[in-house]
Amino acid sequence: MNRSQIKELVESIVKYDEFSEKDLNWLQSTLSRQGLKLFMRLLSKEIKDNNVTVSFAGKLSDVNRKKIVAMFPNKKILFKRDDANIAGGVHFQYSDFVLDYSVAVIVKRILNTIRERL
Repeated sequence: MNRSQIKELVESIVKYDEFSEKDLNWLQSTLSRQGLKLFMRLLSKEIKDNNVTVSFAGKLSDVNRKKIVAMFPNKKILFKRDDANIAGGVHFQYSDFVLDYSVAVIVKRILNTIRERL
């Protein structure tokens, strides 16, 4: 299999969210070591690019959930409650981008700014 065929296979796996043990055995017997490495890199990137992790503290209202879903159309969104690290607000992780609007991070930034100016 060439690179474009592997990429097409990866996109299909992520899109339909199906990958069985039979598929894995077929891949191992079909692809070379280099092909398997390429497959894993492309699969990792594709999953990363098609998933959004939203961490929040407390309860997230249905209205806010709908707004977040609308912000990321055609993406899988994982809502994760993280009271210990967020302490209010929300933290988005999308591909290689991180948007952190949590109270904990804002307080840390303010404290770091105060320390720098003392």
